[in-house]
Amino acid sequence: GETVTAYPFCTMRCTVRRLIVYTVLITLISYTGFRLTQPVSIPISNPAANVGIVRSAGVQAGGETREPRMGASEPKIDVASVTPIVPKETRVDDLEEQPTSSPPPPQPAQPRAPPPPPTPLLGAADQVVVKAEGNATVETEVNATRIHVGKPGEYVAPKSKLAEDNQLTAELVGRYAEDNIVMVTWANHHYHDFVRNWVRNVRKCGMRNYMVGAMDNELLEKLIDDEVPTFAMQSGLTTKDFGWGTANFHKMGRKKIELIHLFTEMGFDILVSDVDTVWLRNPLPYMAKYPHADVLTSSDHLANTAEGEGLEDPRRAHSAANIGIMLLRHTAKELAKEWVDVLEKDDKVWDQNVFNDLYRRGGGPSVKDDKNVVTGYDGKLKVGILPVSMFASGHTYFVQRMHEKVGLEPYVVHATFQYSGTEGKRHRMREALLWEDSPEYYDPPGGLLVFTPDVPKELLDNSQSVEGHFDLVNHQILQVRSALQVAQKLGRVLVMPELYCGFDRWWAPHKGTIPGSDTTLPYLCPMDHVFEVETWMREQPIEESGPHIDFREYSFFRNPLVPTNVRDSTVTVSLVDECGREECTQAVGKAAPAGQDTVVAARNFTDVQVQTLLTEYKDVKVLNFTSMVGAFSRFEDPEDAKKFSNRIKKYAAIWCCKHKNPGHIWYDMEFDIVPHVDRHNRKWDGGKNKWELVTGP
Repeated sequence: GETVTAYPFCTMRCTVRRLIVYTVLITLISYTGFRLTQPVSIPISNPAANVGIVRSAGVQAGGETREPRMGASEPKIDVASVTPIVPKETRVDDLEEQPTSSPPPPQPAQPRAPPPPPTPLLGAADQVVVKAEGNATVETEVNATRIHVGKPGEYVAPKSKLAEDNQLTAELVGRYAEDNIVMVTWANHHYHDFVRNWVRNVRKCGMRNYMVGAMDNELLEKLIDDEVPTFAMQSGLTTKDFGWGTANFHKMGRKKIELIHLFTEMGFDILVSDVDTVWLRNPLPYMAKYPHADVLTSSDHLANTAEGEGLEDPRRAHSAANIGIMLLRHTAKELAKEWVDVLEKDDKVWDQNVFNDLYRRGGGPSVKDDKNVVTGYDGKLKVGILPVSMFASGHTYFVQRMHEKVGLEPYVVHATFQYSGTEGKRHRMREALLWEDSPEYYDPPGGLLVFTPDVPKELLDNSQSVEGHFDLVNHQILQVRSALQVAQKLGRVLVMPELYCGFDRWWAPHKGTIPGSDTTLPYLCPMDHVFEVETWMREQPIEESGPHIDFREYSFFRNPLVPTNVRDSTVTVSLVDECGREECTQAVGKAAPAGQDTVVAARNFTDVQVQTLLTEYKDVKVLNFTSMVGAFSRFEDPEDAKKFSNRIKKYAAIWCCKHKNPGHIWYDMEFDIVPHVDRHNRKWDGGKNKWELVTGP
């Protein structure tokens, strides 16, 4: 309690007192790790800068750390003690990198600055940007406190699986942010397999600055089990498919925009990624080339207007921005706030349309640094359109294969422009080898059936009309139908063939290609352009439709995940017109002898005949038919034929569209059968009602 006045000298008693105090202070500093100087960043071997903005305290020292289960193992997180420091702002751009062999020079003292005003969204806190390099631990500064939360991006297990222990906080985001950017997706339990595929591919790209919002408790628990950085969203929406255009779909979209607003308000840059995307490369180095852009967005444009790897030309790439892939820097938080406000006032407006209206409002000229970055949002923001060849839509990647034409490697694929819901998206990714299934998918019980498709050049050459397109597709439908009949009888999984289309599919009239697209006709078309993938996946009553027929994508045997023992266990079934002209391996109606690499048999068999033929080959993993043209004749039991007809009646999709109203035409799995009744109960009897191309219903 003694008042000490500073003099140029001190008595012996005073000096002794000071020595005691100094000794105690030095001991405390050595024990607790208190620092007397401002911290400096020490560059190490991997100088990848990681920046986080933190607005809330509460990191628990000694928190549990574990290796993530999905992807490569990563170092443990070092959670250290808490150290008081002076509030400050240190950015990666403000510090010069020093050689790894020597420590950096001391930094000049910085004057104290008052903290920024409190953020209503999260409460009063100090915004501080923190630097960590390479494998150094992240040191976040919150309310004048340094908290060691571990190396950037490493997983830290939450306190529990309860939603209240997994709330979104700035401290949590700061743990995973890199260069102040965090990639975010979100989903409900229905999309758990999409989340796993998304995370797996993000990790393959070497990215760790990602988070997944869990819209229900079921997904939250699974993500924690998988050790995926997550936070609870508690949306109260369905745990099933949102369904495009439904009320749940629109509500989900609003949750997405609220997230964008929240992250930007906290001061983070957010890389938004729908869960139906597959990341092939780390996009952050590309986006770092445009530091002056407040917004970088993907687009539904279907033609390349970019020069090399540059952004699209906004004067020509006039299609709608697609908000499924976009970077919003925190400087766009005002737009994000208005975006939320507009959606709250109208529950029917589409979130993507609102964004397009906002960013284009008051648009102006290009910025000085890049002609393809333009001003928008009343001149307040700078916006760029990501190249559609490298930030690809479901059309530019799966249909046009634009990246192959321009010779560029994509960063990401978004499963848009497809026609079979969630199942169609998943199948598109499987076709492109962008999806990883469980091991049993690649070695199904009962074995596989594959066949060589027949696609005559004449049909391809004459497919540049609606009639020619249907001639080409119908020829392939007949082969697929025969393969389905054989697969059902043998209890095997059908590997689909490649499908070729003469005309593209769209939602509006066209003359072969979507207006403005660069599609080359004819083209290798996705399964959902011809068939209803959802219907193929759906279970039907066996008593009405016979046994379920499972299937695989056409690229199945190109997948390295198919086991060697499956590939090696293959028997070829070679079909000939008549056994009298060829040397068949058995008499008609008899079983082929066991142990053959190739079984030769006559085509036009019944279901019972093909089952008998291959009796000795039930344990073979793969039956490879050389053809399915005219292979199957009929089911011997009329009841089985009826059940099969019931099953496949709704397998085929529509082609759209002619310049009529309605303009769509339904494919028909039984167009050649006389008589037959189609899915719309229209009877085709071969007389005046001979099957033909008719639009509707």
